[in-house]
Amino acid sequence: MTLLYKISSHYSKLSICKTNQGFTLVELMVTLTVLTIIITIAAPAIQIQLASMEAKRVKSQLENTLTLAKAESYTRRENVLVCLSDTGEHCRRDGDKALLLFIDKNDNNDFDAEIDFLLTQISLNLKYSRLSLRVGNKRHYTKFWGNSGTPRGHFGHIKYCPTVAYNTAMYLISFNQTGTVKQKLNENHPTECDD
Repeated sequence: MTLLYKISSHYSKLSICKTNQGFTLVELMVTLTVLTIIITIAAPAIQIQLASMEAKRVKSQLENTLTLAKAESYTRRENVLVCLSDTGEHCRRDGDKALLLFIDKNDNNDFDAEIDFLLTQISLNLKYSRLSLRVGNKRHYTKFWGNSGTPRGHFGHIKYCPTVAYNTAMYLISFNQTGTVKQKLNENHPTECDD
């Protein structure tokens, strides 16, 4: 009986040792193949979701900044400018790095870090799109006047245009003479993103 006990004890120890050795090479290869297939199937859906999230985030950032510009210009009784920027330093109609909101102390209609008062700078972090500001007279900024809080003579829109095929979002964030800010979808108001 002791011999039988020793043999069964020996086999149970061997099976415990075998289970503690981890994956075999074949098991690892099968696992990696299954994971690769799952990632290949899921990747397009993940990219579409990320692009959609960016479109919603940028919409919110633009609307909030333009609404804040209206409020700040009226409460401070100073002209407040909003512009897009490539570097965070100078305004550009097609800037895609930052959204600037500032008081233009030297009235040159551009942001000067040493002179102007920066109210907020929002990093845009665009990966699936580009933005362009369209205001009358080919201005590279919009101005909210301190005496009324409105962009009188500086109304227009910011276009959100996709740069990748799986981003289907296209819209305008418009601001009218009264300072009302709203989103206009491409179906109703063509963005002309191809221009």
